[in-house]
Amino acid sequence: MASDFVFQDALSSFKNEIFEDLSSGKIDSIVSIKSVFQTISGTEADKRLAADQAFRITVSNLIQETIKEIHGDKEMANDALKVISLTVVAAKQGMCSASLPFSLLGDLLDCLTLDTCDPVFCFIEERVATWKSSQFYTAGKNFLLRMCNDLLRRLSQAQNTVFCGRIQLFLARLFPLSEKSALNLFSQFNSDNVTIYNANAAESILKIKSEESSDEVSDEKPVVVDVKPQKDEIWLDGNLEGMEVDQPESSVALSVSEDIKQEEVKHDKGLIVDYELYSSIWSLQDFFRSPTQCYIQDSWDKFIKNAESVFRVFNSFKLDKHNFTERQMDKAYFAKFLTSEKLTNLQLNDGMFRRQLLCQFLILFQYLTGTVKFKSANAVLNEKQNEWIKKTKEKIYSLLEETPPDGKHFASYIKHLLSREEFWIQWKNEGCTSFIKNKKEIKETEIKQSQSPPAKRRKTGDSNTTQKPKRSTIAEDFIAGKPLGMGSPELTRLWELCPDNLTACKSEKRSFLPTLEGFFADGIELMDPKNMVEEEYMPYNDPNFQWRALRLLSQRSPLFFASQPATMQFKVVPQYLKGIMKKLSEEFPQQVPDQPEMIQENGEVDKSLDEEDVDEDQNIQDDDKMQQDKEDELDEDQEEEDDDDEVLEDEEFDNNDDDALLDDSQQEDADSEDEGLLEPTAPGDTLSSDQVTTVAQKIGKDWEKLAPYLKLEPKDVAEIKEDSEDVILQARQTLVTWQDRNRSEARKPALLQALVKANMEHLAKEIS
Repeated sequence: MASDFVFQDALSSFKNEIFEDLSSGKIDSIVSIKSVFQTISGTEADKRLAADQAFRITVSNLIQETIKEIHGDKEMANDALKVISLTVVAAKQGMCSASLPFSLLGDLLDCLTLDTCDPVFCFIEERVATWKSSQFYTAGKNFLLRMCNDLLRRLSQAQNTVFCGRIQLFLARLFPLSEKSALNLFSQFNSDNVTIYNANAAESILKIKSEESSDEVSDEKPVVVDVKPQKDEIWLDGNLEGMEVDQPESSVALSVSEDIKQEEVKHDKGLIVDYELYSSIWSLQDFFRSPTQCYIQDSWDKFIKNAESVFRVFNSFKLDKHNFTERQMDKAYFAKFLTSEKLTNLQLNDGMFRRQLLCQFLILFQYLTGTVKFKSANAVLNEKQNEWIKKTKEKIYSLLEETPPDGKHFASYIKHLLSREEFWIQWKNEGCTSFIKNKKEIKETEIKQSQSPPAKRRKTGDSNTTQKPKRSTIAEDFIAGKPLGMGSPELTRLWELCPDNLTACKSEKRSFLPTLEGFFADGIELMDPKNMVEEEYMPYNDPNFQWRALRLLSQRSPLFFASQPATMQFKVVPQYLKGIMKKLSEEFPQQVPDQPEMIQENGEVDKSLDEEDVDEDQNIQDDDKMQQDKEDELDEDQEEEDDDDEVLEDEEFDNNDDDALLDDSQQEDADSEDEGLLEPTAPGDTLSSDQVTTVAQKIGKDWEKLAPYLKLEPKDVAEIKEDSEDVILQARQTLVTWQDRNRSEARKPALLQALVKANMEHLAKEIS
């Protein structure tokens, strides 16, 4: 295929198709060029070379026609930009080199005048997103930088200020912020920017003050001019209109009305502009150009003298706000002011001139007091100099606020701008690090932030000679499986009490749930008739006790989940708790008070005294019991005679609570069955609460098959279904109801027999 490629034929074909695409107006599609590129035989590199040359020849022909005055510059520029647009589309599709559009733009700008370069640069500005793409940025960034620098050399910074600013902004948008080729890394100053002014006082057209007259001038009261200016004087006032400068020998005419002139003379607004003031203003530019002079004492004294002279003039001569508000929008800004002596009075009446001079002071002060990486070791101000700069800053901001138009807004804007400049200075001091962070750097930063700051240690004399080993971080110890230091010895000890968090949570010390006996012991003791505590002071009447008791019963006692008879379903909470507490008092073991033992001289225990005490106590208890039985009988007879409409009285509940909790067939032997619960005949056959839960989980949804063999009626099964929808809870409720009904008979052998009868032999084997 390469042997069939003919460069001249391909070149002529591309040239013809370029004109066809231009005449059709479809620049974005380039249908003709694409078809020729696909039909021509040869390698991709050869075809791109022919296409590049065809585009160059097309732009060259347009430039030649302009030279022969066939077309104007503007027409040629528009046609050339269309051709360059074709090259951008072709480069995106790989039909020409990516650097071709930039080389054509550079050639075009070199052949145009400055007035015609503006629309071409607009074309470049609009496509900044295209130039920053990965396909064009690498190939064209150097072309664009060279192109912009060539334009800046041709432009005047004083007359083409806006155009120069647009070029700088374009470069800032094109290159990343961390591009070091555009940074002043070493904090160098533009020492070539020399301000030329009349430094010879003998050649000045302004008046030169003598020492006597200068001594009489006060900072508070400026010199008042009440006569017309002489030949070597310029009289400064607040009116700019009608002020003309002709020749050095001619005086300056002030075309103001007589009323205004007289009023200015009366109000001490007149000021003579002499050579000393002129020299003070323009000699400051040398310090702004090279701030390092301020670190020399002689230069610093000269700088302070000139600065104080300028501040005195600005402070004594105020500008009239009304003269600026009307012409505020029409005011032009010039980056470079002329240094002619004739223009000094006009410049002092110009708010822009004052603002530029005051802002130069602020920028200089920020450099002198700031931390710059490339400052020399001797570039340090003393305390007196720092104090003067601090006071002068406040004075400058006050003058900026008084300078029209919108002085306060401008002063606040400058203050904010300089504060943001501190971040830029800090970034340069840190080496201009990139703002794009990698994932690895982000991870390392997070690890550093998570580390606790190292403890401060007292420095010793051997700290410089002996180097201590580097301490590992918490993250490194965690990865290596080492014991973690939590910042203090006490925190580290607490952290290492348990091997892991799960073991710490399962510790018995974290179980704050009290036992039934410990919680209800005080209440049961108060219910004893011997203590004679009134009903209203019983603990089960306290709402807090009720809430805590119900929660504890749900966690510790199977009585809370037992299926209650119909008579117990409508009990109020105090009566319900009273019955439960009475039942629990019967289940709790009785505490027998310890008797003192008498030891004889030979070491044997003397039990004779104990036996006598036991007999006496038994007799007393028998008498007390007989007396209590008589009182109980009288109380019962009295209650039977009362015909109150209450639901259940306390004594009535005490007499019938066991009957209400048990089935009708078991009411006669309730007391004996309770004793059987406390003292089982076969240890190990009793089912605990945890065992009941385990068995319920194994039974699951088959609990309805087991219920009839546990002597539960259909009514009980229906109530269990209504109480809960979870099959595990339903199975557990079935077993708890069976235990509550049968008491001493509700043991493991009986449960195994019921499982066998319900065809659940596999469960019976697992439980046994």
